[in-house]
Amino acid sequence: MGLKAALLAALLAFAPLNAAFAACDPAAPRRTIELSPGQHVGGASKGFVGAGLRDREVILTFDDGPNPDTTPLILDTLEANCIPAAFFLIGPAASAFPDLVRREIAAGHAIGGHTWNHEALTNMPIVTAIADITRGFRPLTAAGVSAGLFRFPGMSSSPELLDWLERHGMAAVGADIDAGVGPGARPDATLEQIKRELKKKRRGIILLKDSEPTTVKLLPRLIEYLRRERYTVVRLKPAVARTPG
Repeated sequence: MGLKAALLAALLAFAPLNAAFAACDPAAPRRTIELSPGQHVGGASKGFVGAGLRDREVILTFDDGPNPDTTPLILDTLEANCIPAAFFLIGPAASAFPDLVRREIAAGHAIGGHTWNHEALTNMPIVTAIADITRGFRPLTAAGVSAGLFRFPGMSSSPELLDWLERHGMAAVGADIDAGVGPGARPDATLEQIKRELKKKRRGIILLKDSEPTTVKLLPRLIEYLRRERYTVVRLKPAVARTPG
C-alpha cells in the first residue's frame, strides 16, 4: 500500500460515517477570535500573551505546508468535521502548490505567513529577517491572502520584529501546545502528549505540522477526543490585514 493510500485509510477509519462535506458552511456562526495588528498571542515567548480562549477552547494550527501528500487529507478531515483551522505556510511550498492555498482559503481557514526560508529570524540581521518574512508572503498574497497573521519559525521573535509586524498590519501567533510532530514521530505518543497538555491547561493554541504524515494519522483521533471531552474549536482570523512592504 502506498503512502497516500495508507494515510487515506487512516483518515477514513476515524472520520464520521455520515459526514457530508457540502454541509460545512465556512460562514456558519462560530466563536471567532480576531487578532489586530500588534497582538502577539500564544505560548510563553516574551511579548506574547494569551489568545483569550475560554475553558475547553482550542485553536488548531498547522505549520510548514502546503504538501500535496498530506494537506489534502488534512483538509478532508477538517471539512468532514466542520472544523476551522489556521495554516502558516512556507513560501516555496505555497508557490509550488497554489491550488492547495486556494483550497484552504475557499474552506474558510485562516492563512498566515511562516517566512520563505524557515530559519530562525533572530539569527540574522533584521533587514534580512524582514526580507524573508516579506518574500514568504508573496505567494500567499498572489493567491488572495491578506497579510494579517504570522508565525515565527521556532517561535524565535524579537521586540524589533514584533514592532515591524505591528507597523505592517500583522499579528503574531505562537503556540500553547506544541505537539512535537516531526520526522519519526509516532501518532499515539504525540496524541497522548497533546492530551496531557490539555488536561493541564484546559485550553490553548495547538501546533501541528501540515507536512507530516503523523499529523494525518492523529488528527481524526484528536478531533474525536476534543469532541468527547466537550472542547470547542475556535476560529482565528485577522481583524485588519494588508500586504507587507
